[in-house]
Amino acid sequence: MRHALFFVAAGILGGGIPALAQTSVPTFEDTVVVTAALEADDRDDVPSSTTVVDAEEIEARQIHTLDQAISTVPGLFVAQAGSPGQQTSLFTRGTESEQTLLLWNGIPLNDPYFGGANWQFVPVDGVERVEVVRGPFSALYGSAAVGGVVQVLTGAEQGGAASFEAGENDYLRGGLAAGYDFGHAGNIRLDVTGHVRRGDGQLPNEFFDSEELVARSLWTLRPGTSLGLMVRANDSDTGIPLSGGAFTPNSRISWEERELAVPFKTEIGDRWEVEAQLSRTQFDSSYRNPDDPFGFVASDTESEGLRGRAVATWRAGDDLWVAFGSEAERLEVTSGSNFGPDLDAADQRTWAVFGQASYGHGPVHLEAGVRHDDNDVYGEKTSFRGGAVVDLGASVRARASYGESFRAPSLGELFFPGSGNTSLQPETGESYEVGIEREADGLRLSLTGFENRLRNLIDLDFSVFRNINVGRARIRGLEAEVGIERGLFDVRLNGTYLDTAENEDTGLPLLRRPERSANLVLTARPGDWTLNLTGRYVGERDDVDPITFVRAINSSYTRFDLGARYRALAWLAPYARLENVADEEYTEVLGFPSPGRTWVGGVAVDF
Repeated sequence: MRHALFFVAAGILGGGIPALAQTSVPTFEDTVVVTAALEADDRDDVPSSTTVVDAEEIEARQIHTLDQAISTVPGLFVAQAGSPGQQTSLFTRGTESEQTLLLWNGIPLNDPYFGGANWQFVPVDGVERVEVVRGPFSALYGSAAVGGVVQVLTGAEQGGAASFEAGENDYLRGGLAAGYDFGHAGNIRLDVTGHVRRGDGQLPNEFFDSEELVARSLWTLRPGTSLGLMVRANDSDTGIPLSGGAFTPNSRISWEERELAVPFKTEIGDRWEVEAQLSRTQFDSSYRNPDDPFGFVASDTESEGLRGRAVATWRAGDDLWVAFGSEAERLEVTSGSNFGPDLDAADQRTWAVFGQASYGHGPVHLEAGVRHDDNDVYGEKTSFRGGAVVDLGASVRARASYGESFRAPSLGELFFPGSGNTSLQPETGESYEVGIEREADGLRLSLTGFENRLRNLIDLDFSVFRNINVGRARIRGLEAEVGIERGLFDVRLNGTYLDTAENEDTGLPLLRRPERSANLVLTARPGDWTLNLTGRYVGERDDVDPITFVRAINSSYTRFDLGARYRALAWLAPYARLENVADEEYTEVLGFPSPGRTWVGGVAVDF
């Protein structure tokens, strides 16, 4: 890990690696990203650390869910309590799991009940790319964007592609992505994606079944103007094999997620562009455990989010653009158990205005943004963000940014019987980031340092069993990455050092944040073959024993996955993968063993 950090720093400051620079190869193509600004921008002009996991990498790694796709991004740690489908947390630069905003085509997927996102239930069938922006982005998106933003962007498929695979533990999965142009001169676009999954885990009652269907249409009303409709339905059913270290053979939880959105976009002349979207999200969950010794055998929750967002952008040539907009949101939760109701249509409303400006001339690119949120429960909050990118010459760029963020108290934290507290204030954060990057001759090297300071963290005071604003944390870290595109090979190696998110009130490290971690993604494409090796190293970290509930150390682990795909015909490609090649025994969450060595085989068909 330390060698990886030194390797990156030496390459940047020393002008690269001569042995690699001797061969003439294409440079990395510019990547346009949409999550880090109110207007699409080149990744090279974004002051914040941004990683894009594109469709090619998703296919090469043979991954099907969002948590797998982002598990190799620097600064991120994914912790899953057992096999696929089990409860999954994401820690972005040491922040809490509910402090990262998840977007699906611009629609927030964080649950209004307690603020978290179901990272394990978001598939990547038909996904064009996943953008991961690290650092606070409340100046653009409001609440929850404390550690960063993860956005899933679906793409257009001309024709269709289907996959069918099977593996150990009665695993079966079928996926589909298809798209066609209709109407006069192809002015109506329709895309459909979906999957069906069945499978057991390696423990009794560790099954994970899921289905999803996504439909997206786009009507081009005239050149530069379009109106769309997006619909998503996802159902997941998961067994819960363990609770407090004891087996629970009949415990299960079911989730239903529904998203509906109407996006609109128009260009006015050569300088103006307006984008707007109305959306509705619904999350329903149902928990059942007929064997619970304390009588808690059933609970049901219904969450709803209604949102409207509009952004207008004015461009003054290639050097300057200014964007401004407004957003309105209404969240509502109803929940109850066999003991009685918990929340009865509890709701909160937020109205926000925001703006951002971007200016680039010569070697300097500057960005600044501000947002003001007005909420009917916690009041008002204003967030700022600014940053700069400077071209230093010799293919070297320096970046620096500052951002403010907040996470609004969730409806569960505000109104849950007993522990709820309507006087809660938003959690707040400030973050600084500086980095340097060199990119030339198929070689990219970067080194980034950051510091987060979090205040007013919401904790449960066990003496009165009530949520209060008391927590504080300081997080510092380094991220380093090397990327090489050379002939048949595409290699990415990154490492993260985290000054383990010290809790300033207790002096103890925050839980489940490794001090050191590293990732390797290596893809080779000889002829009709696509070969992939993915490796993850996670250092030891503090956790909680699930039986005694006292602090304990969770051991480090290293895991490798192998994948191979062969293009047998223009329309047919069989493939296979071996997960956890070395059969490593480890736990991402203490007390919940992760799967051992697992074989999967399948076939992909284009039509």
